[in-house]
Amino acid sequence: MTGYFWWKEKIYRDFGHAYKVELVFEEKNLQKIQVFKNPIWGYFFVLDGIVQFTEKDEFIYHETITYLPASLLEYPPEEVLIVGGGDGGVLRELQKISSIKRIIQFEIDTLVFEVCQKYFFKLSGDYKDPRVSFIVKDGLEGLKECSDEEFDLIIVDCTDPVGPAKSLYTFEFYKEAQRVLKSKGVFIQQASLPIYFPHIIKSVYPLITSAFPIVKIARAFVPSYGEEIAFFLATKESKDWLNPKQLYKGKYYNPELNPYYFSIPNTWINIISK
Repeated sequence: MTGYFWWKEKIYRDFGHAYKVELVFEEKNLQKIQVFKNPIWGYFFVLDGIVQFTEKDEFIYHETITYLPASLLEYPPEEVLIVGGGDGGVLRELQKISSIKRIIQFEIDTLVFEVCQKYFFKLSGDYKDPRVSFIVKDGLEGLKECSDEEFDLIIVDCTDPVGPAKSLYTFEFYKEAQRVLKSKGVFIQQASLPIYFPHIIKSVYPLITSAFPIVKIARAFVPSYGEEIAFFLATKESKDWLNPKQLYKGKYYNPELNPYYFSIPNTWINIISK
């Protein structure tokens, strides 16, 4: 298909976002994958009809899910696990942290990885890095094969709990993540858009709090999502959430943002309290 046309991302039953796009790629594997081009957002990546990231603002999401948990560590991270993250953005940011000695990544959808390496290679980390082990495997099954207290950071960069990502929002997954996380480590997972999809944090929050002794919710505004996205952060010990020990700086992230990330509106608090 050539030329521009209007494409709508259906957010909810009576609501969506419209983009003037050119279709660059389309194929279905475990998920329906599309790559569009838009004059404002540039190339952007879509899974099952939902925008995952755009060239223009992906760095906000990827820096948040990487630097926010890393900033809370007592010592710079050395051993890191990525679950999902097939676009390579999380890997890119991790490779800017000089202390890291090993990165394991579990990605179940090889087509996601291949498409992103073709169309978004400028946004991706370097998979030829000898510190990186890229393994095609479901995240839950991969965790089961990991050792106790193996990782300083566990970053779960996945889609919402539908399709192949369902197993990544279960009590079993969180219990395994808790097992392989070091005593002073930090776990983070994207938790969708609470204003549009409140059922996700409402249903998942009891599961993750049953597995981890300490759970916090963080927020970040990513313009292409049209609303603030939530993140679950989980630890085995309390952290100084507002005053990070590791002082990272990115294109978007800086340590002074931590108080913003953890200032949760009452609308979100009410969702998980009911």
